[in-house]
Amino acid sequence: MTPFTPDILKTIGLMIGLSSPLLLSGCGSSNSTESSSTEPDNGSLELAITDAEEDFLSYQIELEAITLNRTDGTEVSILPLSSEIDFVQYQELSELFAVLSVPKGVYTSITLSLDYTDADIVIQNEAGVSYQAAAVNALGEALAQVEVELTLNDNNPIRITPFKTAQLTLDLDLAASNTIESFEPATVTVEPFMLGTTQLTEDREHRVRGLVQDVDIEDQEISLNIRPMRIKKGEFGEFTFDVNDDTLYEVNGVEYLGSEGLSAIGALENDSPLVAFGTANTGTEQTFLASQVHAGSSVPWSDSDLIKGVITKRVGNILTINGAVLEIDDRKADFHQTIEVSIGENSTVTGHRLGDADINSLSVGQKIIAFGEFNEETANLDATNGNIRMKLNKIVGEVEQVNPLQIDLSHINKRPIDIFDFTGTGISTDDDANPASYEVNTGNLDVNSIDVNEWIQVRGYPSAFSSAPLDFDALSIVNPDFSSHAAKLHSQWDKESTGGVLIENDTLALNTNDARSKLHLVGVPGSSKLEFTVEVISGSQEPGLYGILVRGNSIQVHNDFSEFINTLNAELENGLEARHLTAAGNYSDTDHSLSATYLTLMLDTPALETETD
Repeated sequence: MTPFTPDILKTIGLMIGLSSPLLLSGCGSSNSTESSSTEPDNGSLELAITDAEEDFLSYQIELEAITLNRTDGTEVSILPLSSEIDFVQYQELSELFAVLSVPKGVYTSITLSLDYTDADIVIQNEAGVSYQAAAVNALGEALAQVEVELTLNDNNPIRITPFKTAQLTLDLDLAASNTIESFEPATVTVEPFMLGTTQLTEDREHRVRGLVQDVDIEDQEISLNIRPMRIKKGEFGEFTFDVNDDTLYEVNGVEYLGSEGLSAIGALENDSPLVAFGTANTGTEQTFLASQVHAGSSVPWSDSDLIKGVITKRVGNILTINGAVLEIDDRKADFHQTIEVSIGENSTVTGHRLGDADINSLSVGQKIIAFGEFNEETANLDATNGNIRMKLNKIVGEVEQVNPLQIDLSHINKRPIDIFDFTGTGISTDDDANPASYEVNTGNLDVNSIDVNEWIQVRGYPSAFSSAPLDFDALSIVNPDFSSHAAKLHSQWDKESTGGVLIENDTLALNTNDARSKLHLVGVPGSSKLEFTVEVISGSQEPGLYGILVRGNSIQVHNDFSEFINTLNAELENGLEARHLTAAGNYSDTDHSLSATYLTLMLDTPALETETD
């Protein structure tokens, strides 16, 4: 079957504070069906996209072109259609964008073309207040078309050959590419920083969208014509993925498990819309196994409008969604500070783990996707005859009491707790949820390792509206170990600063005294306030992704940390200084170190900065 080549990312937007990932991954492939029609001089390429993080609520720009540059000078465009993409919507997954035919050869560089002319960039401060931001260049001028050029490592080019898989991941680092200058006026300085590697990873959820073409009940496979994002035209290739007896389905608003769901997909007409979520096996076979499949009217296509967001308030059957993304038919998705959703007895509610949800299940803090009819004059989505799909939720805070578990909440689904109104969540006013002592039903989960005043993350669902206590039904608990925890570091030095980064014993020694610096622990919103510091960065023993951008020159990328150190040492000896650093890896608070699997470093000279200014 056609291999699925996802991958993780890193970023496209943000910083000073946090990062947001954009991933483009690709892989050449063929199967028995395609090989007879594939030209001998061509191979296939799969293109996937992902992105995300907290400081950006929306980062919508035009992706105009992706061009591969062959060693003989040939340029090959691999983007079927210019596409408006909100990368924040891809913060926890990657999306298969296309399966393409690419001329064989060795490709050593990539050019990514972006258009910020009509960019929709929304940032939020620590209090959760959002601002529509303007994108500018280093001179403070409004940003329009931008080209990002990347030269791949000589030891790791893209090799496209007929009937054989090739792989590509492009990573536009949001943290390194964007600096939030101010909130009033809201301004983001953009200088795109992209990395590229031929390595793939499996530890990420992936999504594929398209139109159903064939369902194989016996082999448990579904084939579709790819229609990525919200695009409804263009040729993006074909794709086949696996399902099994544990795959969950929602077809025309009805939930199924296993073979019953696959049969329901098989009963749909050809070209019915479908979205599948799952994981990739990038081993020898390189297959994609779907854990969830939505199809028919359960996929927004042309019959309904769509809102994505988190319920921050409920009064009767009116839900308030703060920081909502609205998708209307063929128009581009729009960010709205506040949208109301009307629900009623005829509204269907799906996605709950027990499969028995109704409108009473929709409480404050619940992440939803709502289908209905949007009224632009009232900013209301009428879902009284529509469907509301519940999503899994994440709450984060400090432990006030272990058993029964009570948490002083910091964030719900990455949104600050101050934007939520818990009125009406309890069986009486006195029982309304209190975010300072949020009561969690832990069921059979082990809480013995949890201590008071620790930070924890809990995944699950808020209790039904007007039913608290308890306030939240937990499915899992993550108790961060700060001696070894996934983290992201962002540091930015002023143009006058020197000695921000030094090389000591094949590691990076950091001096952040003159830097704006944040260390964000993954899964712990607000963790930058814990005042952890990074003094030393080392490389991972496994291949990573390490890039250096000298302003005015091409980006150099390495998969080996020692090669990165050698290149960096030569640049530092030439008088260059660190201006921006983004690193991701495992953090230890015992020795203030980060073992990085990903690192981007922007270098410049004071003389060049003065000329630029």
